[in-house]
Amino acid sequence: MTSREPGRPPTSSVSALEDAATELFLEQGFANTSIDEIAQRAGISRATFFNYCTTKSDVLWVDSDRALRALETTLQEGLSLGEALRRVAASHPRDRLPLVATQSEAMGLGGELAASAGVRIERLRRSVLSAGVDPEDAWIVTGTLVGAVVGWARTPSPREDLASELDEHLRRIRGALGPQSVATLF
Repeated sequence: MTSREPGRPPTSSVSALEDAATELFLEQGFANTSIDEIAQRAGISRATFFNYCTTKSDVLWVDSDRALRALETTLQEGLSLGEALRRVAASHPRDRLPLVATQSEAMGLGGELAASAGVRIERLRRSVLSAGVDPEDAWIVTGTLVGAVVGWARTPSPREDLASELDEHLRRIRGALGPQSVATLF
């Protein structure tokens, strides 16, 4: 007989947390929703909330943070940035959209969106740099990747898979990049 830690499995808790927060943000807006309300709706304690998220806005980025961790791990395996991006994007379900990109207005995110997105964008830029992209090209590549994901999320169904969308956007900027960056991406 195997022993298991008490409580919900982690994936169950984080999914419940995301669902609860999304519902509340859509019902009453981001600013009018407390962490206690999110935890209560998710059926978890406030302490459990903080096991998964440091701030209320972090719950908006669970999938994005997971993808960034996967990208960092994949790059450590020695893959090129292009290969790593394709691998991470290919693992993302077509029907799982980043609601922060599609429902930000309805959730009343405003300035909070910019602040919390900035942290993730900088983390992505650091990954781009760590893969060997020329520093002068890093912002171009990072902006292209962010734009590709947001554009993909806002495209009505049926949409292409995310990996194809990223490839298409990267091909479009190829001529604007230096040779070192092109070698890393393609």
